[in-house]
Amino acid sequence: MHDIHNTIRPAASARLAVLLRHATAETHQAVERLPLMARLTSPSVTREDYLDYLYALADVYDALEGSLLDALDEEIRNDLGVRPKLPAILEDLAEQGRQHVPRASPPIAPTGSGAALGGLYVLEGATLGGRVIAKHLRRCLGPVLGSAGFLDFHGEHSSAAWKRFASILDSLPAHGRMDPGEVVSGACTTFAVVHRMLEGPGAGSTSVRGDPEHAEPHGPERGHPTNSVPAIRED
Repeated sequence: MHDIHNTIRPAASARLAVLLRHATAETHQAVERLPLMARLTSPSVTREDYLDYLYALADVYDALEGSLLDALDEEIRNDLGVRPKLPAILEDLAEQGRQHVPRASPPIAPTGSGAALGGLYVLEGATLGGRVIAKHLRRCLGPVLGSAGFLDFHGEHSSAAWKRFASILDSLPAHGRMDPGEVVSGACTTFAVVHRMLEGPGAGSTSVRGDPEHAEPHGPERGHPTNSVPAIRED
């Protein structure tokens, strides 16, 4: 994996959303190859796989989302159309009869408004492909899936919400409100943090959430193929 601190210096004329997509492509692909994501997007996905995903995402958003949002001016947040996603994840867990226990020492989110904007780019991008995954899970799991409020956060407006976010993102450097290099660096740092959290020992596993009777064995023995549905989509 490339050194996240060896950040490219964006050209002033380039679209920031495109620069971010290219700069984070390697880590993005690495996240999609993680066992947790491969199980979620497999044709043989189970309810336990979905629960593991929700637990892992609750850790990620609990650790990062609040700090990233707080680092941005309210005006910019409103322009971007960003709303907190953690409540939707917690509601999905509650619907499944589960509760999230926050990590004792969460990772530190990037600081500064530019870096925070890059971090939010990563978290917002995770919701873009959510509707595709939700449809896949509904086909495989049926009513057991429940409402899937996080995966289907924007519903039929998913594409429009992302286009609005990307459009405002592109406009901020042009108006001197963000430094593109800081935004790209923040996105790379955040994606690396997300990757570490999702690949860590027992990431999202029901067996480490005090519910071993519902856990299923994970690993190659389950015979899951690699991703068939995109996990995180961007621009």
